[in-house]
Amino acid sequence: MTEPRPKPQLVVVGCSAGGIEALCTLVATLRAPFPAPLVIAQHLDPRRPSHLGEVLGRRSELPVRTVAAVAPLDDGVVYVVPAGRDVEITDHELRLLPENGARPKPSVDTLFRTAAEVFGENLIAVVLTGNGSDGTAGARHVKKCGGTVIIENPDTAKFRGMPESLAPTTVDIVADLGRIGSILNDLLSGSYVEPAPEDDRLQPLLDLVRERSGIDFKKYKQATILRRLRRRMAATNVETIDDYVHYLADHPEEHQRLVNSFLIKVTEFMRDPELFAHLRDVVLPALIEHARADNKSLRIWSAGCATGEEAYSLAILISELLGDELDSFHVRIFSTDLDPEAVAFARRGIYGATIVEDLPPELIERCFVAIDGQYQVKKRIRNLTVFGEHDLGQRAPFPHLDLVLCRNVLIYFTSELQRRTLHLFAFSLREGGYLVLGKAETTSPLSEYFVPHDMHCKTYVRRGERILVPPSSVAAPSPPRRAPRGKLPIMPSLRGAKELPRARMSVDVLLSTFRVGIVLVDNRYDILEINVAARRLLGIHGTAIGQDLVHLAQSVPNRKLLDAIDAAFRGEPPEPLDVSVEATPVGQPSYLQITCHGPRPEVEPDKAEAVLVVVEDITETVQRRKANQEGIGREANLHTEIAEAPRGRRRGAAAAHERRIPGDVRRRRAHGER
Repeated sequence: MTEPRPKPQLVVVGCSAGGIEALCTLVATLRAPFPAPLVIAQHLDPRRPSHLGEVLGRRSELPVRTVAAVAPLDDGVVYVVPAGRDVEITDHELRLLPENGARPKPSVDTLFRTAAEVFGENLIAVVLTGNGSDGTAGARHVKKCGGTVIIENPDTAKFRGMPESLAPTTVDIVADLGRIGSILNDLLSGSYVEPAPEDDRLQPLLDLVRERSGIDFKKYKQATILRRLRRRMAATNVETIDDYVHYLADHPEEHQRLVNSFLIKVTEFMRDPELFAHLRDVVLPALIEHARADNKSLRIWSAGCATGEEAYSLAILISELLGDELDSFHVRIFSTDLDPEAVAFARRGIYGATIVEDLPPELIERCFVAIDGQYQVKKRIRNLTVFGEHDLGQRAPFPHLDLVLCRNVLIYFTSELQRRTLHLFAFSLREGGYLVLGKAETTSPLSEYFVPHDMHCKTYVRRGERILVPPSSVAAPSPPRRAPRGKLPIMPSLRGAKELPRARMSVDVLLSTFRVGIVLVDNRYDILEINVAARRLLGIHGTAIGQDLVHLAQSVPNRKLLDAIDAAFRGEPPEPLDVSVEATPVGQPSYLQITCHGPRPEVEPDKAEAVLVVVEDITETVQRRKANQEGIGREANLHTEIAEAPRGRRRGAAAAHERRIPGDVRRRRAHGER
């Protein structure tokens, strides 16, 4: 019986400015026998003769061929797409496409997209140095088809535009240029495929992932899981699953990268046009009418927002529906994801031209600003969103919401975590608020709180009694202890648990002696320490330890607080932030002064671990200042009145003026003060 022929593999490479030098370095690191063809598309000027193939051939151990018309795809051969032409790929050959006026040429997007359609999971796409965002849409398609995406480290690339334009959810491996060749060879040759030992190490690893994330990957195809695991093993330069488990123990941040590699999180603006038309025409108008009778406040949660396209799509719809009314409404779209790199990308609000190309041109003109071939969401719309990290298995929800969108997230969760997540949404949503799920998701674990509204669009309405927030049901993601070789790392034991509350109480007692509010936050804006005064001044209830300060401090403008904390982490001198908060029982506004203190000058900003936030009640000071300003204003008005009065009436006016000056102003003036 003949063995089945292995599926063909392919590597495609795209680059632009500075690309010749990078390509020379890459091909020089490829070693024969190389187990796949490699196709290169670099932006070239068709008006000038190109000698790229000859240049690369002098530096490559592998044969280099410039595609003429049609070329068979042979393993171990480097193919160069000529200037001014695009190429189409089948499973066995390359074919040049007819010339057209589109630029740039050859298109990296076209190369990646056509290759992904044919090779799927057996494709590796590499983005090297270059300006612009060509390759962004193609790489997203590679990821969607299950392929692997590698980018040159933007920090060391000659031009960082192209590699940096890819969203972190699209990228599997970020590597310095000199490592990419060896990574390609290892991935293609299957160096990371181990013979399955009797005590299979994959299942304990998946148990560890389930314990920490609440996501059970055991039902996934094992071949797919192994293929995606190999990407992380290649990225971290380890050779066996055992070694990778120990790497996880030493680098807890790798857990999230591993989960991201197992999931395919590809999103886009207005994804699922039918749903967003339903939101625009039915759901959002109903919420806006409700808001008009409720302090003109709209509160929305985009849970699992990935790189922000869904959150900004909501903001765009609301901005379009409200028009000139937008400034009179208080709109907050809380946009959260577990992936810190995706959240950071979303905050920038900058996307490649191909990402927004399906939007109407007039909408792009109203809602985006063109920046170096990319598009940034306009500030007016960005200000409606607040991005932050949030773990549905661990963190508290946002209260009093009108709408929750959580699409294609629950399908990855265990039934236990699904129930807890729906419990969070049932707590968060007001009576009559809306929940939107993905096409393959349902409220069945907790359907008594959600009434179907439109089953085609998977929208539900919150009904039923108010419920409490459930306790966290998933183990907290604290770093596991280093285990001896041959054994899986285990979670920290409960030994010493009695000492922890005592230490916690000591800290609380110490901080409670301060009348000013004190909050210590880390670089994810999570609260490390907080005293009673800060809870009272900011309106925060419960312990709040480990939760996001920017989201919990409802009375403080989110954007201003976030900017102040970021400035402190950058080492900038503290600038007090004065804010007016909700009215007091007697109807007068109260005022807070918030000052964020960064690390000591000798600490490098990128190594700072925490910022101290000091909160003071300055209501009396502000009121006294206003009273003084009003008194001085009245005095100036009376001086004018006296100066303009007829001479016979000035003496009486002056006496009346003296009587009308506030007492504290008269006393200061008597003592020679201003």
